[in-house]
Amino acid sequence: MAELSKEEKKALMRKWKDTQYKKYILSKTKVKKLFCYLEIQLENTPCNHTLHYTEQWLKDNLPQEKVKSVIAEMKEMGGYCDCEVLLNCYEKYDIV
Repeated sequence: MAELSKEEKKALMRKWKDTQYKKYILSKTKVKKLFCYLEIQLENTPCNHTLHYTEQWLKDNLPQEKVKSVIAEMKEMGGYCDCEVLLNCYEKYDIV
């Protein structure tokens, strides 16, 4: 593998630092509730590769004007369907 240039290293470091101080739209409490909801739903029904349950929970628990922003944020993290929200967004939201 080729070594990264100084500029590439700086860009990667900036990107990493940005993620360390990112403020998310959902609070940790709401994220935990969403993840619990998704786990229960996906335990009974396999993922259909949509955000059906995620969107349902968001619409039921957030002001309507925030739903699209949260979905966009989750897609940036790799959450393009309900199971990917659980798998890809968990670490990014830093739920411990």
